[in-house]
Amino acid sequence: MTRAMKLMSVDEARAYTESRQPDAYTLLDVRQGWEYEEFHLPGALLIPLSELLDRLGEVDPDKPVITYCLAGGRSAAAASLLDGEGFGEVYSMTGGVMAWRGHTAFGPVEFGVIEFSGRETPQEVVIKAYAMEHRLQEFYLLRADLAETLERIELFMELAGFEDQHMDVLFGHYQKIMGETMSRRLFEEVALTDAAGAAEGGVSIQHYLDAMGDTFDEDQGVLQFASMVEAQALDYYLRCSRRAEKPEAREVFETLAREERAHLKLLARFMDRRGEED
Repeated sequence: MTRAMKLMSVDEARAYTESRQPDAYTLLDVRQGWEYEEFHLPGALLIPLSELLDRLGEVDPDKPVITYCLAGGRSAAAASLLDGEGFGEVYSMTGGVMAWRGHTAFGPVEFGVIEFSGRETPQEVVIKAYAMEHRLQEFYLLRADLAETLERIELFMELAGFEDQHMDVLFGHYQKIMGETMSRRLFEEVALTDAAGAAEGGVSIQHYLDAMGDTFDEDQGVLQFASMVEAQALDYYLRCSRRAEKPEAREVFETLAREERAHLKLLARFMDRRGEED
């Protein structure tokens, strides 16, 4: 699956914006409102990642778009979503606000999106999706084990619970597609053999966390990371839906996209709640 979205360093973004009139491009902040209030780049339009698909009409598709967030993860997911929706020239600012303010300067991080040809059978689609959901759930459960407070444990367990619900849906889809009843354990063994090591949207969790250092250690960081992954998955399922040749596979993708969209909004509410508490 090819991506037309491009990465832009902070230095490149500064040069780009300083050499053009503000109305010649769109600088898009995809963080939450409270993050925007604390600090934002001059002239930036705020559309939180969770609201982006609902508010596409506010972004001019004929102008270049530069997305940014805190550290570059959510903005890359947003840029990819815009690219998938037909926006012609989209850039994600690597390092985000942290790099802009000189706190860090992360380089590009590749998102290993699982390949999809459009010819997969519906059951192959569900198996890949299940494996991705399971990897993210493992990440949340590990964080719950490492958490030092009851509040953090509850946060990670709730996030893991969302993934468990999604896996239940996928298992139900698989049995419906196959027209037979099978054990969840057997299905899981098959699914986890495929796409080993990937989370939703094909993101390699450990690779990304290793590259980003301790940016995602705190609660807000974990929620931001989860939002990036969910948006990647949403983009992945939307793209797959458009390319699916079989109606049954398209239906599965559309269902998954709706669930990811709802999950993304839930994560945004979690971030807002913790932002108000800080």
